[in-house]
Amino acid sequence: MKHYSSRYTSADDLVSVIKQRLELEGWTVNRYGGFSDPRIGIQLMISRGDAFFCLRSFGESSPYVDYYAASSIGQHGVIVSAASGYSDGAGFITQPGFQSSPKCCVESGESAGVCHFFIADDLVMFVTERAGGLYSCISFGILPVLCPGSGGQFVTSTESYLSSQKQSLFANAYATFGVRLSHNEWSGWDVGGRTWGPLRPISQGALIGVPHFHQNGTSYGNVGTVSRAKGLVGGLDGLVPITLFTEFGGGFAPYAELPEIFLVPMDSFDPGAVYELGPHRFLIFPQYTKAFPADRNYPHFNLGIAVLLESTA
Repeated sequence: MKHYSSRYTSADDLVSVIKQRLELEGWTVNRYGGFSDPRIGIQLMISRGDAFFCLRSFGESSPYVDYYAASSIGQHGVIVSAASGYSDGAGFITQPGFQSSPKCCVESGESAGVCHFFIADDLVMFVTERAGGLYSCISFGILPVLCPGSGGQFVTSTESYLSSQKQSLFANAYATFGVRLSHNEWSGWDVGGRTWGPLRPISQGALIGVPHFHQNGTSYGNVGTVSRAKGLVGGLDGLVPITLFTEFGGGFAPYAELPEIFLVPMDSFDPGAVYELGPHRFLIFPQYTKAFPADRNYPHFNLGIAVLLESTA
């Protein structure tokens, strides 16, 4: 994936930084600017092909006029919601096909930070890095589906606005993961009910895996042996692929696989460092923070994100 980094000074400024980067990458900016009440924040409506997204800052403005600022339990950041179209005459939450779930957001913190952009065609991922060694991740766009025409518009994040809930990226929890499915058994917007990823939370501290993903069955108390094996980290052979399945025909059908984003145990990795595996270069970040001692419980599971960088050869 292509990698860029930019500084931002606030949640409002982060929206501007996102607009500038995605516009350069060929995304269409349908709307950008403030709301009718300038104290509420900044909105950005963008699209790529048939995939539409509504972004807005929150937490920076007066809690007396901004519902999110009043209710976001001290959060500051950018909300990303999916839509099925754009209307110049419609408001933010009344855009065609606007999806109020999942409640995905990327945290910006209360002051300045750094945003890392990862771009691959129709899919983008942001990682914000802020004071105190804290990180926040969000990804949206169109999944590389295995069967063309089966949908794929998605949004996922590690954090949820109006909530203290945290999840691993692409862990298909209803508050932090949504995808548009389109096949002959079911079509519509799914928030993890019919879609399975490498991690599926059933409660805080317990996860389910796709049946053939772990040798010890479909249920396990943590994230499985592969993620806890310290001997794997030296050669990056502990990379956990992000593969999505959809319920189909009474079983699981492979739906999409991300060839450039992986989960990885963070034991021996430094945040923001580049590691090489043969000719490949991976940039690695924690999903929230690198915990000492290693935190293998919800929501960390000691898993970070490893991104395969675009070749410079």
